[in-house]
Amino acid sequence: MQNLMFPKQMPNRGNQILRIRSSVPIGCLLFLWLCAGSIASAQTNPPGLDQFSPNPLEITTPDPLAPANESLSSTQREELTAALEQLNLEAAAKLEAGDGVGAFDIWFRELRLRRYLGPAAEIAALSRVGSVAWSNGRNLELQLITKRLQAIQKQVKSQELLPAFAAAFQQVRAKGPTVEVYQEILENARKNQDILAEGQILKAIGLIHINWLSYDKAAPVYEELATLIQENRALFAANSAVQNSAVVAGNGAPPQPVTPPTEVDTLRQLAYVYQQSKQPLKAIAAREKLASVYLNLQNPSAIPPLKIAIASDYQTIGQINLAAQYYQEAYNLAVPIQQYAQASEALDKLALLYRSQKQWEPTLRIYQMQLLLEERAYNFYGLMNTYDNIGQVYQEMKAYDKALEAYQKGLDVAKRLGHRQEYFAKKIQKVNKQLQRTS
Repeated sequence: MQNLMFPKQMPNRGNQILRIRSSVPIGCLLFLWLCAGSIASAQTNPPGLDQFSPNPLEITTPDPLAPANESLSSTQREELTAALEQLNLEAAAKLEAGDGVGAFDIWFRELRLRRYLGPAAEIAALSRVGSVAWSNGRNLELQLITKRLQAIQKQVKSQELLPAFAAAFQQVRAKGPTVEVYQEILENARKNQDILAEGQILKAIGLIHINWLSYDKAAPVYEELATLIQENRALFAANSAVQNSAVVAGNGAPPQPVTPPTEVDTLRQLAYVYQQSKQPLKAIAAREKLASVYLNLQNPSAIPPLKIAIASDYQTIGQINLAAQYYQEAYNLAVPIQQYAQASEALDKLALLYRSQKQWEPTLRIYQMQLLLEERAYNFYGLMNTYDNIGQVYQEMKAYDKALEAYQKGLDVAKRLGHRQEYFAKKIQKVNKQLQRTS
Protein backbone atom coordinates (compact mmCIF):
# COMPACT_ATOMS: atom_id res chain seq x y z
CA MET A 1 0.00 0.00 0.00
CA GLN A 2 1.27 3.38 -0.88
CA ASN A 3 2.32 5.47 2.13
CA LEU A 4 0.07 8.49 2.24
CA MET A 5 2.20 10.25 4.83
CA PHE A 6 5.53 10.47 3.01
CA PRO A 7 6.28 10.27 -0.70
CA LYS A 8 8.58 7.53 -1.91
CA GLN A 9 11.04 10.17 -3.17
CA MET A 10 11.79 13.58 -1.69
CA PRO A 11 11.02 16.30 -4.21
CA ASN A 12 13.84 18.31 -5.75
CA ARG A 13 14.71 21.34 -3.48
CA GLY A 14 14.51 23.72 -6.41
CA ASN A 15 11.00 22.49 -7.20
CA GLN A 16 10.08 22.86 -3.52
CA ILE A 17 11.22 26.51 -3.53
CA LEU A 18 9.30 27.14 -6.71
CA ARG A 19 6.15 25.70 -5.11
CA ILE A 20 6.63 27.94 -2.06
CA ARG A 21 7.16 30.97 -4.25
CA SER A 22 4.09 30.17 -6.27
CA SER A 23 1.97 29.84 -3.12
CA VAL A 24 3.28 32.91 -1.18
CA PRO A 25 2.33 36.40 -2.29
CA ILE A 26 5.17 38.49 -3.73
CA GLY A 27 4.72 41.16 -1.03
CA CYS A 28 5.38 38.59 1.72
CA LEU A 29 8.48 37.32 -0.06
CA LEU A 30 9.81 40.86 -0.29
CA PHE A 31 9.16 41.38 3.42
CA LEU A 32 10.97 38.14 4.30
CA TRP A 33 13.91 39.10 2.09
CA LEU A 34 14.19 42.53 3.73
CA CYS A 35 14.07 40.97 7.21
CA ALA A 36 16.78 38.50 6.27
CA GLY A 37 18.93 41.37 5.01
CA SER A 38 18.38 43.31 8.21
CA ILE A 39 19.36 40.32 10.34
CA ALA A 40 22.50 39.76 8.29
CA SER A 41 23.40 43.44 8.56
CA ALA A 42 22.87 43.37 12.32
CA GLN A 43 25.18 40.38 12.61
CA THR A 44 27.99 42.07 10.67
CA ASN A 45 27.47 45.54 12.23
CA PRO A 46 26.51 45.10 15.89
CA PRO A 47 24.63 47.98 17.48
CA GLY A 48 26.54 50.61 19.40
CA LEU A 49 26.35 51.34 23.09
CA ASP A 50 23.13 52.31 24.78
CA GLN A 51 22.28 53.27 28.34
CA PHE A 52 21.69 49.63 29.28
CA SER A 53 25.03 48.38 27.92
CA PRO A 54 27.76 47.40 30.39
CA ASN A 55 30.45 50.03 30.78
CA PRO A 56 33.20 48.99 28.31
CA LEU A 57 35.82 50.69 30.47
CA GLU A 58 34.99 48.38 33.37
CA ILE A 59 35.15 45.05 31.51
CA THR A 60 37.28 42.56 33.48
CA THR A 61 37.60 39.82 30.84
CA PRO A 62 41.30 38.80 30.59
CA ASP A 63 43.05 40.50 27.67
CA PRO A 64 45.95 38.82 25.81
CA LEU A 65 47.87 42.11 25.94
CA ALA A 66 47.40 42.57 29.68
CA PRO A 67 50.66 42.18 31.67
CA ALA A 68 50.89 39.42 34.25
CA ASN A 69 51.42 42.00 37.00
CA GLU A 70 51.08 45.74 37.37
CA SER A 71 54.77 46.35 37.98
CA LEU A 72 56.26 46.65 34.48
CA SER A 73 59.87 46.73 33.45
CA SER A 74 60.97 49.40 30.97
CA THR A 75 60.96 46.80 28.18
CA GLN A 76 57.44 45.68 29.05
CA ARG A 77 56.27 49.28 29.09
CA GLU A 78 57.74 49.89 25.65
CA GLU A 79 56.18 46.74 24.24
CA LEU A 80 52.76 47.51 25.72
CA THR A 81 52.95 51.12 24.52
CA ALA A 82 53.76 49.96 20.98
CA ALA A 83 50.88 47.47 21.03
CA LEU A 84 48.45 50.14 22.23
CA GLU A 85 49.58 52.56 19.56
CA GLN A 86 48.79 49.86 17.02
CA LEU A 87 45.30 49.49 18.50
CA ASN A 88 44.85 53.24 18.19
CA LEU A 89 45.78 53.08 14.50
CA GLU A 90 43.38 50.18 13.91
CA ALA A 91 40.55 52.07 15.59
CA ALA A 92 41.25 55.19 13.52
CA ALA A 93 41.22 53.11 10.34
CA LYS A 94 37.84 51.58 11.27
CA LEU A 95 36.40 55.01 11.96
CA GLU A 96 37.70 56.24 8.62
CA ALA A 97 36.00 53.28 6.95
CA GLY A 98 32.68 54.20 8.58
CA ASP A 99 32.67 51.57 11.33
CA GLY A 100 32.26 53.80 14.37
CA VAL A 101 31.05 50.97 16.61
CA GLY A 102 34.07 48.82 15.79
CA ALA A 103 36.42 51.77 16.18
CA PHE A 104 35.27 52.65 19.68
CA ASP A 105 35.24 48.99 20.67
CA ILE A 106 38.98 48.94 19.93
CA TRP A 107 39.58 52.31 21.54
CA PHE A 108 37.88 51.20 24.75
CA ARG A 109 40.07 48.12 24.81
CA GLU A 110 43.09 50.40 24.41
CA LEU A 111 41.85 52.62 27.25
CA ARG A 112 41.41 49.65 29.58
CA LEU A 113 44.96 48.57 28.92
CA ARG A 114 46.37 52.10 29.29
CA ARG A 115 45.75 51.80 33.04
CA TYR A 116 48.82 49.56 33.29
CA LEU A 117 50.96 52.51 32.14
CA GLY A 118 49.88 54.79 34.97
CA PRO A 119 47.42 57.68 35.38
CA ALA A 120 49.31 60.19 33.22
CA ALA A 121 49.26 57.85 30.21
CA GLU A 122 45.62 56.93 30.81
CA ILE A 123 44.53 60.57 31.15
CA ALA A 124 46.27 61.47 27.89
CA ALA A 125 44.59 58.56 26.07
CA LEU A 126 41.16 59.38 27.54
CA SER A 127 41.64 62.96 26.39
CA ARG A 128 42.51 61.87 22.85
CA VAL A 129 39.67 59.37 22.45
CA GLY A 130 37.25 61.73 24.17
CA SER A 131 38.01 64.41 21.62
CA VAL A 132 37.26 61.94 18.80
CA ALA A 133 34.01 60.95 20.52
CA TRP A 134 32.95 64.58 20.79
CA SER A 135 33.81 65.30 17.15
CA ASN A 136 31.74 62.32 16.01
CA GLY A 137 28.73 62.93 18.23
CA ARG A 138 29.30 59.79 20.35
CA ASN A 139 27.59 61.19 23.41
CA LEU A 140 27.40 57.98 25.46
CA GLU A 141 31.07 57.18 24.85
CA LEU A 142 31.89 60.77 25.81
CA GLN A 143 29.96 60.42 29.08
CA LEU A 144 31.78 57.19 29.95
CA ILE A 145 35.17 58.74 29.26
CA THR A 146 34.29 61.81 31.34
CA LYS A 147 33.12 59.56 34.17
CA ARG A 148 36.42 57.66 34.07
CA LEU A 149 38.41 60.90 34.19
CA GLN A 150 36.44 61.99 37.25
CA ALA A 151 37.08 58.62 38.89
CA ILE A 152 40.84 58.96 38.34
CA GLN A 153 40.72 62.51 39.69
CA LYS A 154 39.16 61.25 42.93
CA GLN A 155 41.64 58.37 43.25
CA VAL A 156 44.84 60.20 42.33
CA LYS A 157 45.57 63.29 44.40
CA SER A 158 48.55 64.69 42.53
CA GLN A 159 49.22 68.39 42.00
CA GLU A 160 51.42 67.53 39.03
CA LEU A 161 48.50 65.94 37.18
CA LEU A 162 46.15 68.92 37.56
CA PRO A 163 47.16 70.55 34.22
CA ALA A 164 46.65 67.17 32.49
CA PHE A 165 43.20 66.83 34.05
CA ALA A 166 42.30 70.39 32.98
CA ALA A 167 43.36 69.69 29.40
CA ALA A 168 41.51 66.35 29.32
CA PHE A 169 38.26 67.77 30.70
CA GLN A 170 38.47 70.50 28.09
CA GLN A 171 38.88 67.94 25.31
CA VAL A 172 35.69 66.18 26.38
CA ARG A 173 33.97 69.58 26.77
CA ALA A 174 33.18 69.10 30.44
CA LYS A 175 32.99 72.73 31.52
CA GLY A 176 32.22 72.21 35.22
CA PRO A 177 35.07 69.77 35.96
CA THR A 178 37.47 71.93 33.91
CA VAL A 179 36.72 75.04 35.95
CA GLU A 180 36.94 73.05 39.19
CA VAL A 181 40.44 71.84 38.29
CA TYR A 182 41.53 75.34 37.32
CA GLN A 183 40.17 76.66 40.63
CA GLU A 184 42.37 74.15 42.45
CA ILE A 185 45.39 75.22 40.38
CA LEU A 186 44.49 78.85 41.13
CA GLU A 187 44.42 78.21 44.88
CA ASN A 188 47.84 76.59 44.68
CA ALA A 189 49.21 79.62 42.81
CA ARG A 190 47.83 81.93 45.49
CA LYS A 191 49.32 79.83 48.29
CA ASN A 192 52.68 80.00 46.53
CA GLN A 193 52.21 83.74 45.88
CA ASP A 194 52.83 83.10 42.20
CA ILE A 195 51.15 86.21 40.79
CA LEU A 196 51.95 85.45 37.15
CA ALA A 197 50.49 81.94 37.39
CA GLU A 198 47.44 83.37 39.16
CA GLY A 199 46.89 85.80 36.30
CA GLN A 200 47.36 83.06 33.72
CA ILE A 201 44.78 80.79 35.33
CA LEU A 202 42.27 83.62 35.81
CA LYS A 203 42.55 84.35 32.10
CA ALA A 204 42.04 80.67 31.29
CA ILE A 205 38.91 80.48 33.46
CA GLY A 206 37.55 83.68 31.95
CA LEU A 207 38.01 82.36 28.41
CA ILE A 208 36.22 79.14 29.31
CA HIS A 209 33.20 81.10 30.56
CA ILE A 210 33.19 83.29 27.44
CA ASN A 211 33.42 80.32 25.10
CA TRP A 212 30.46 78.75 26.87
CA LEU A 213 28.60 82.10 26.72
CA SER A 214 28.53 82.32 30.55
CA TYR A 215 29.10 86.08 30.57
CA ASP A 216 27.74 86.56 34.09
CA LYS A 217 30.40 84.17 35.40
CA ALA A 218 33.16 85.60 33.21
CA ALA A 219 32.71 89.19 34.44
CA PRO A 220 33.91 88.75 38.05
CA VAL A 221 36.86 86.68 36.83
CA TYR A 222 38.01 89.47 34.51
CA GLU A 223 37.37 92.09 37.19
CA GLU A 224 39.68 90.17 39.51
CA LEU A 225 42.27 89.76 36.76
CA ALA A 226 42.15 93.47 35.88
CA THR A 227 42.74 94.41 39.52
CA LEU A 228 45.61 91.92 39.79
CA ILE A 229 47.32 93.35 36.72
CA GLN A 230 46.78 96.97 37.80
CA GLU A 231 48.42 96.20 41.14
CA ASN A 232 51.35 94.43 39.44
CA ARG A 233 51.72 96.31 36.15
CA ALA A 234 55.51 96.10 35.95
CA LEU A 235 55.55 92.36 36.60
CA PHE A 236 52.93 91.59 33.95
CA ALA A 237 54.48 93.99 31.45
CA ALA A 238 57.83 92.20 31.80
CA ASN A 239 56.09 88.84 31.31
CA SER A 240 53.93 89.85 28.34
CA ALA A 241 56.32 88.44 25.74
CA VAL A 242 56.72 85.05 27.45
CA GLN A 243 54.72 82.21 25.88
CA ASN A 244 52.85 80.05 28.37
CA SER A 245 52.04 76.38 27.83
CA ALA A 246 48.61 76.49 29.53
CA VAL A 247 45.65 75.58 27.34
CA VAL A 248 42.02 76.53 27.28
CA ALA A 249 39.05 75.48 25.19
CA GLY A 250 35.39 76.23 24.98
CA ASN A 251 32.21 74.63 23.72
CA GLY A 252 33.34 73.11 20.46
CA ALA A 253 36.71 74.85 20.35
CA PRO A 254 39.93 72.81 20.42
CA PRO A 255 42.50 73.67 23.10
CA GLN A 256 44.76 76.58 22.22
CA PRO A 257 47.89 78.03 23.85
CA VAL A 258 47.05 80.89 26.20
CA THR A 259 49.22 83.96 25.88
CA PRO A 260 50.11 85.87 29.07
CA PRO A 261 47.35 88.23 30.23
CA THR A 262 47.70 91.94 29.55
CA GLU A 263 45.79 94.89 30.93
CA VAL A 264 44.55 95.87 27.46
CA ASP A 265 43.26 92.40 26.64
CA THR A 266 41.65 91.99 30.06
CA LEU A 267 39.76 95.31 29.88
CA ARG A 268 38.66 94.54 26.34
CA GLN A 269 37.23 91.22 27.46
CA LEU A 270 35.63 92.85 30.47
CA ALA A 271 33.88 95.42 28.28
CA TYR A 272 32.80 92.63 25.93
CA VAL A 273 31.25 90.43 28.64
CA TYR A 274 29.37 93.40 30.11
CA GLN A 275 28.15 94.30 26.63
CA GLN A 276 26.93 90.74 26.06
CA SER A 277 25.26 90.57 29.47
CA LYS A 278 23.38 93.85 28.78
CA GLN A 279 25.18 95.93 31.40
CA PRO A 280 26.11 99.07 29.40
CA LEU A 281 27.17 101.19 32.39
CA LYS A 282 29.73 98.59 33.45
CA ALA A 283 30.86 98.24 29.84
CA ILE A 284 31.37 102.02 29.74
CA ALA A 285 33.46 101.89 32.94
CA ALA A 286 35.69 99.17 31.46
CA ARG A 287 36.16 101.13 28.23
CA GLU A 288 36.99 104.32 30.11
CA LYS A 289 39.74 102.45 31.95
CA LEU A 290 40.93 101.01 28.65
CA ALA A 291 41.08 104.48 27.09
CA SER A 292 43.30 105.62 29.98
CA VAL A 293 45.60 102.64 29.43
CA TYR A 294 45.88 103.44 25.70
CA LEU A 295 46.68 107.04 26.60
CA ASN A 296 49.46 105.91 28.94
CA LEU A 297 50.76 103.56 26.26
CA GLN A 298 50.77 106.49 23.81
CA ASN A 299 48.45 104.63 21.46
CA PRO A 300 45.99 107.37 20.37
CA SER A 301 44.74 105.46 17.32
CA ALA A 302 42.96 102.94 19.59
CA ILE A 303 40.94 105.61 21.42
CA PRO A 304 38.43 106.87 18.77
CA PRO A 305 36.79 103.42 18.33
CA LEU A 306 36.45 103.23 22.12
CA LYS A 307 34.80 106.65 22.25
CA ILE A 308 32.33 105.53 19.57
CA ALA A 309 31.54 102.37 21.54
CA ILE A 310 31.01 104.37 24.74
CA ALA A 311 28.73 106.77 22.86
CA SER A 312 26.69 103.82 21.55
CA ASP A 313 26.31 102.51 25.10
CA TYR A 314 25.08 105.89 26.32
CA GLN A 315 22.68 106.03 23.39
CA THR A 316 21.37 102.58 24.34
CA ILE A 317 20.41 103.75 27.82
CA GLY A 318 18.90 107.00 26.54
CA GLN A 319 21.70 109.36 27.63
CA ILE A 320 21.52 111.34 24.37
CA ASN A 321 23.65 114.31 25.44
CA LEU A 322 26.48 112.08 26.67
CA ALA A 323 26.25 110.00 23.52
CA ALA A 324 26.56 113.14 21.39
CA GLN A 325 29.51 114.30 23.49
CA TYR A 326 31.43 111.06 22.96
CA TYR A 327 30.72 110.93 19.23
CA GLN A 328 32.09 114.46 19.00
CA GLU A 329 35.17 113.46 21.03
CA ALA A 330 35.77 110.49 18.73
CA TYR A 331 35.65 112.80 15.71
CA ASN A 332 37.97 115.37 17.29
CA LEU A 333 40.53 112.69 18.19
CA ALA A 334 40.38 110.86 14.86
CA VAL A 335 40.86 113.79 12.45
CA PRO A 336 44.32 114.96 13.65
CA ILE A 337 45.74 111.43 13.31
CA GLN A 338 44.07 111.04 9.89
CA GLN A 339 41.69 108.29 10.97
CA TYR A 340 39.15 109.48 8.47
CA ALA A 341 37.08 106.30 8.49
CA GLN A 342 36.63 106.51 12.26
CA ALA A 343 35.93 110.24 12.07
CA SER A 344 33.30 109.67 9.39
CA GLU A 345 31.69 106.87 11.42
CA ALA A 346 31.49 109.17 14.46
CA LEU A 347 29.83 111.92 12.40
CA ASP A 348 27.45 109.48 10.76
CA LYS A 349 26.30 108.10 14.12
CA LEU A 350 26.05 111.59 15.58
CA ALA A 351 23.92 112.74 12.64
CA LEU A 352 21.64 109.71 13.01
CA LEU A 353 21.30 110.49 16.70
CA TYR A 354 20.10 114.05 16.02
CA ARG A 355 18.02 112.81 13.12
CA SER A 356 16.20 110.34 15.37
CA GLN A 357 15.30 113.33 17.58
CA LYS A 358 14.12 115.28 14.49
CA GLN A 359 16.71 117.96 15.18
CA TRP A 360 17.18 118.85 11.55
CA GLU A 361 19.56 121.81 11.78
CA PRO A 362 22.26 120.02 13.83
CA THR A 363 21.83 116.98 11.59
CA LEU A 364 22.48 119.01 8.43
CA ARG A 365 25.49 120.77 10.00
CA ILE A 366 27.03 117.39 10.80
CA TYR A 367 26.41 116.11 7.27
CA GLN A 368 28.10 119.23 5.88
CA MET A 369 31.11 118.45 8.08
CA GLN A 370 31.02 114.90 6.76
CA LEU A 371 31.06 116.15 3.15
CA LEU A 372 34.25 118.10 3.85
CA LEU A 373 35.77 115.08 5.56
CA GLU A 374 34.96 112.69 2.68
CA GLU A 375 36.38 115.17 0.15
CA ARG A 376 39.53 115.45 2.24
CA ALA A 377 39.85 111.66 2.35
CA TYR A 378 38.98 111.26 -1.38
CA ASN A 379 36.22 108.89 -0.31
CA PHE A 380 33.74 109.19 -3.16
CA TYR A 381 31.51 106.42 -1.88
CA GLY A 382 31.22 108.25 1.43
CA LEU A 383 30.56 111.49 -0.44
CA MET A 384 27.77 109.89 -2.44
CA ASN A 385 26.14 108.40 0.67
CA THR A 386 26.32 111.72 2.52
CA TYR A 387 24.55 113.53 -0.32
CA ASP A 388 21.91 110.79 -0.14
CA ASN A 389 21.46 111.40 3.61
CA ILE A 390 21.21 115.17 3.11
CA GLY A 391 18.56 114.65 0.46
CA GLN A 392 16.57 112.40 2.80
CA VAL A 393 16.68 114.98 5.61
CA TYR A 394 15.48 117.75 3.30
CA GLN A 395 12.69 115.47 2.10
CA GLU A 396 11.59 114.90 5.69
CA MET A 397 11.67 118.67 6.15
CA LYS A 398 9.60 119.02 2.94
CA ALA A 399 12.35 121.26 1.53
CA TYR A 400 12.05 119.55 -1.85
CA ASP A 401 14.14 122.04 -3.84
CA LYS A 402 17.13 121.47 -1.54
CA ALA A 403 16.50 117.71 -1.53
CA LEU A 404 16.56 117.78 -5.34
CA GLU A 405 19.89 119.63 -5.28
CA ALA A 406 21.43 117.09 -2.89
CA TYR A 407 20.21 114.10 -4.91
CA GLN A 408 21.50 115.65 -8.12
CA LYS A 409 24.97 116.02 -6.57
CA GLY A 410 24.72 112.45 -5.37
CA LEU A 411 23.86 111.33 -8.92
CA ASP A 412 26.90 113.18 -10.29
CA VAL A 413 29.17 111.25 -7.91
CA ALA A 414 27.31 108.00 -8.65
CA LYS A 415 27.98 108.46 -12.39
CA ARG A 416 31.70 108.92 -11.69
CA LEU A 417 31.68 105.68 -9.69
CA GLY A 418 29.39 103.78 -12.05
CA HIS A 419 27.27 102.84 -9.04
CA ARG A 420 23.69 103.55 -7.84
CA GLN A 421 22.79 105.83 -10.76
CA GLU A 422 19.31 104.27 -11.01
CA TYR A 423 18.73 104.76 -7.29
CA PHE A 424 19.43 108.51 -7.47
CA ALA A 425 17.46 108.86 -10.70
CA LYS A 426 14.38 107.43 -8.94
CA LYS A 427 14.93 109.74 -5.97
CA ILE A 428 15.10 112.75 -8.29
CA GLN A 429 11.97 111.63 -10.12
CA LYS A 430 10.07 111.29 -6.83
CA VAL A 431 11.17 114.71 -5.55
CA ASN A 432 10.18 116.35 -8.87
CA LYS A 433 6.66 114.92 -8.43
CA GLN A 434 6.54 116.26 -4.89
CA LEU A 435 7.60 119.70 -6.17
CA GLN A 436 4.86 119.64 -8.81
CA ARG A 437 2.23 118.86 -6.19
CA THR A 438 3.32 121.73 -3.97
CA SER A 439 3.65 124.33 -6.74
